[in-house]
Amino acid sequence: MKYLGSFLKTLIFMVIIFVGVADAGPTKIEDRAEYSASLNSIASVVMTWYGSLINSTKNTSESNSQPVIFNTHPIAGHWEQYRAHYPKNINQIIITNTQLLKQDNDYYFTVYSNISFMLKNKAHTDSFKELFVFSDSILKQPINLSYPIKSILLEARQEKSTPNRTGYKQKHYKVREFAYAWLSHLEGINTLYSVMNAKAWINKAPYLLEIGADKSQDSVSNILKKRKTLLAKGGHLLRSLSVKNTDSSDTFILELILEWKGENAEATPVIAKIKQTLKIHIKADKSWEVINIKEKHLLPMIAPWMGLLC
Repeated sequence: MKYLGSFLKTLIFMVIIFVGVADAGPTKIEDRAEYSASLNSIASVVMTWYGSLINSTKNTSESNSQPVIFNTHPIAGHWEQYRAHYPKNINQIIITNTQLLKQDNDYYFTVYSNISFMLKNKAHTDSFKELFVFSDSILKQPINLSYPIKSILLEARQEKSTPNRTGYKQKHYKVREFAYAWLSHLEGINTLYSVMNAKAWINKAPYLLEIGADKSQDSVSNILKKRKTLLAKGGHLLRSLSVKNTDSSDTFILELILEWKGENAEATPVIAKIKQTLKIHIKADKSWEVINIKEKHLLPMIAPWMGLLC
């Protein structure tokens, strides 16, 4: 495994505001770690939110016959209040742009989206600009004990002249809900355990870690401890995600390409490109269980990442 020896201090694809001062991106390793941990945690909850908005009865054409069930903790108690911002009978949502800012102890996550829905048997699409305000408790307390969204503000809504013909339905958001929760766990944040159903597999699923000629296999929890000695300070961002079917309708492969930037144990700047393959089983109760994980470190990429979410 060869790591790129120079750390790019200006991360042009990230925007964080601390105490009202804008910067092109975090320049300290600790800032990168906080940024990735907060982004991945917030993204998982936002994927839950949008996936839960979509009317499941409109998804019968999706290739995966397994019903999609979301973790409902993030919407409990606030669903009706914020659901009134949206049309009824939503059948697909496309997130077009996002921005993450921080001020004091709150995170401000702006989402631009196109939301498609049926009204009087006619297809419509409206563009939305929404501001999600998150407490920093999302990095400290399990989301089933502390509701992390402080508010959702509808800043703009406009009807589009041409409805969307293709877009993303519940399955799209379910796999991303899981993927971002997993990335949050890689950052050492355990608040999204319930989203991943982690108790069912975290200490028993085999995890194969391959870095160059070095190969190690153990439980997920044990491999992550070893991994931390190699990728000591920094954070992961999701570059791409794909879902591959298997011969079984209740088992699929989730393939992730991650970018990691930070320092190794010797405080040397590191950039890594990581491929992870997670084999996932959908249980009878519709919860997900990871069967195994394979991780391989590839040659790093230095091209800028053009978006926050995948």
